[in-house]
Amino acid sequence: MQFCLLDSPQKCYNCINRTSIFFQHPKEVFVCCLIVSLRCVFWVAPFIRGWGIDSPRPASQRAAAFILTAAMLTTLAAPAFAGTWYIEDGDITVKAGETKGTNKVSQGANQEVEDTDTIITNRNEGTASSNTVTIDANGKNDKVEVTLKDVNIDTSSRNKAAVSVTGSGNTTIKLDGDNALKSDTYRSGIYGSGSLTISGGTVTANGDDGGSGISSSGNLTISGGTVTANGDDGGRGIYSRGGVTISGGSTVTAKGGSGTNSSGGYGICSSGGVTISCGSTVTANGGNGGSLGGGSGIYSNGSVTISGGTVNANGGDGQDGYGGDGIRSSSGGVTISGGTVTANGGNSTNSSGGYGISSLDVAISSGTVTANGGDSKDGYGGDGIHSNDIDLSGSLELTAKAGKGTQSNGKALSQNGRELDLNAIKDKLGPGAKVTATDADGKVIDQVSIPRPVEPEGPVIPEESSSSSDGGSAAPSAPAFSLPGLTVTDKDGQRISYTSTQSGNTLTVCVGRLTASFRISLAALRQLRAEDIETITFQTVLCSTTLSLDELLAMGGEDAEIVLIHHIRSSTLTVGGKAV
Repeated sequence: MQFCLLDSPQKCYNCINRTSIFFQHPKEVFVCCLIVSLRCVFWVAPFIRGWGIDSPRPASQRAAAFILTAAMLTTLAAPAFAGTWYIEDGDITVKAGETKGTNKVSQGANQEVEDTDTIITNRNEGTASSNTVTIDANGKNDKVEVTLKDVNIDTSSRNKAAVSVTGSGNTTIKLDGDNALKSDTYRSGIYGSGSLTISGGTVTANGDDGGSGISSSGNLTISGGTVTANGDDGGRGIYSRGGVTISGGSTVTAKGGSGTNSSGGYGICSSGGVTISCGSTVTANGGNGGSLGGGSGIYSNGSVTISGGTVNANGGDGQDGYGGDGIRSSSGGVTISGGTVTANGGNSTNSSGGYGISSLDVAISSGTVTANGGDSKDGYGGDGIHSNDIDLSGSLELTAKAGKGTQSNGKALSQNGRELDLNAIKDKLGPGAKVTATDADGKVIDQVSIPRPVEPEGPVIPEESSSSSDGGSAAPSAPAFSLPGLTVTDKDGQRISYTSTQSGNTLTVCVGRLTASFRISLAALRQLRAEDIETITFQTVLCSTTLSLDELLAMGGEDAEIVLIHHIRSSTLTVGGKAV
């Protein structure tokens, strides 16, 4: 924006009458309007005497007032103003500002305009723009936050990603409304380096011709909102060279692209690890393979950790290659401590069916888990769970099914190539646990279950001990299965009984209700931590939540209280009265 120096009212009018000025230069427009007002005062000042008003102040006083006003305008010009940027007007680049909480936005002739609460949108949501968004968090400590509001970008003709995040800093993309991002050959709908967080709203990100829907060379976090990511022609739905974390009640659908002359793409793929927490819903589908195998639903070179929510992971089918695995970890193991998890191996025509869950180590301590091996028309059936070490404990519910094969069927629970003996693990299971292994035809070949204690429907009334010989009053005893400092109540706030079991460093508290509350002080948690308890799992009929004691102890003081409420399938957590 070039300043006209306010030579005349007409120039001022011509400037501010340009609508785009208000959006791209809000602070300059604000300052100009104030200066115009000031000039108007000086323009009419000579005529004041003619209106019958007292004479103006002496020239020296007017000069002082002018200087003071100019100083005020200089001060007002300093803050950054929030701007709305339209993608149709050109490529947009957003960098971290020099002041904390600000950005520098460039678009066309408008270079590095200082901005806060940067919003990028479309004038016409129904028409895709080929322009791109680049978010540059170049410095390691840079933090850039951008909102995409009803953005529609298609860069199929430009060989670029629709949204690129560069640099080693921390970037947060907030979603508002419905956003659609599609990229060109081998490009991702959203590509990021450094640490990338996506939250809120809705976005559909599509790669093209081998590209991933969303890819990141750093850690990728999805927290809240609805995210759909589709790879194309062997591309992955979501890919990260760091870790992938899905939390905050997110709804994520990730689909790998089918490979025409290659393997199918992974639904979710990570080199660092995959973590899915309670409240999130994740559907991950591997793409079908052509001459090679199908892609896995969830694949990690590190660990796969699921502590709650709903997860559906399906391996893609293979034609001449193997079926993809539902959930696969090449190192670090697969750990499930809550939620509802379904993992299906993909089918194969001329090779082996995929595994439902595959890892060197598989540990399941709670939740409802179904693992099905894939079938093969001319090969070997896949295993429901395939591992060197299968650790089943706590109040889990697991059903594992072998895949069917013409050469041989798979196994339901394959540990070191042999069907797991469920009687050998019976002592590690908690109340209400049930483990079922079925063959390829669905026939039960082994099963073990632990009955759940019958719990009273009304409040728990402590039993009174016998009166002492000297006639003293009786003291109430603690309820069965009690832990010091822990109280569990029903939906009406009445105290109810519970069961507690310990497996390694995990303490599981189980209640046979749809709605229940778990209350314990940080002081009591500190005592449990001193006894080498690292995590507590609270399990009701349809919901399971696992809490880290170290994380909770870092959130409050000695007197703070932890309150965890389960209502059917949802959970809420507060620490010291503050929601977490």
